[in-house]
Amino acid sequence: MRRLTKIYPTSGVSSPPRVDEVRNGSQQHCLDTPDTCLRCHRSGVLRCAAMTTHRISYHVLRDHMGGEPLQRDVTVCATPDELEALGRDGFLVREAAINGDWLESMRGALDRLTEKEWPAQRPPPDARPDDLPTRSWGIILRHLLDKDAAFHDLLAWPPALSVARAMMGPLVRLRGLSARVSFPGAESQDTPWHQHLRVIPNPLPPWFSRPHAIDCLIYLDELNDDTGTLAVVPGSHHWLDREPPPLRYEPVPDEQTLRLPAGSMVIIHSNLWHRALSPRARKRRMLILAYTPCWLRESPHGGPAPDDGLTRELIEDGDDEIRELLGLEGHS
Repeated sequence: MRRLTKIYPTSGVSSPPRVDEVRNGSQQHCLDTPDTCLRCHRSGVLRCAAMTTHRISYHVLRDHMGGEPLQRDVTVCATPDELEALGRDGFLVREAAINGDWLESMRGALDRLTEKEWPAQRPPPDARPDDLPTRSWGIILRHLLDKDAAFHDLLAWPPALSVARAMMGPLVRLRGLSARVSFPGAESQDTPWHQHLRVIPNPLPPWFSRPHAIDCLIYLDELNDDTGTLAVVPGSHHWLDREPPPLRYEPVPDEQTLRLPAGSMVIIHSNLWHRALSPRARKRRMLILAYTPCWLRESPHGGPAPDDGLTRELIEDGDDEIRELLGLEGHS
């Protein structure tokens, strides 16, 4: 694995970080930056959308302990205005961010895993109609980095990772890489309004640490009425005094519905209120690439990773950055 250039920024979620350099209005592909995604680097072909970038330098305040200074530079695949909008609204849309053979390879990998894990998650073919669920989340696949190398390039993919570092700081790790596949049919496979960091107490303690994580929702299929759209409530990630209504599948005030081309990515704060509508005619394949500060643990969902998982290859071939992203190294 090629050693990745360090690319790190930080700031509060509500405002963009300090900018050392801005390429105003310039559409730069990752091949034009030192933080080339591995897929494009290996093939020399554009597999990701061009994005405007700016560069931020960070100095982590730890010199008082006498150790080596910790300086991190990040080429952020977003403008300062886009980061400000992400902080304000809780989501940022990247249309057709992935395309070409990379998109096809991840579709194929997800189809293979769906077929393999289907028997463990779904009713048997001879199940009686009365035994079939009327509503479900479809099929959820966990620990994708361990199960197919087609997903490995997502771990340090700059369009996702650089934004995570811009919003949460230079020291982040993978929270998880999962997938959800939803199918049309009599069984409704929509989701209720929900958020992912369900840890906020009431009342708020004086030293309560507001939870922050970023989920990159990557849609391998077109997001439309046939496949089921995504609905979000802008700004709802700021609400610390309320939660989504219990098991509600119907619209709520101020919701916004997203329809996007295949390969699009929606970057959300993990506590943004959102729901997925049920597919009507075609299946929907979605990846959830999640990052969190490196001093927090990975997602507990999905149980332990496979003993023979493929992340061992990433660890063996990777550098300190890869180890940090996988939670094997970090800073406090």
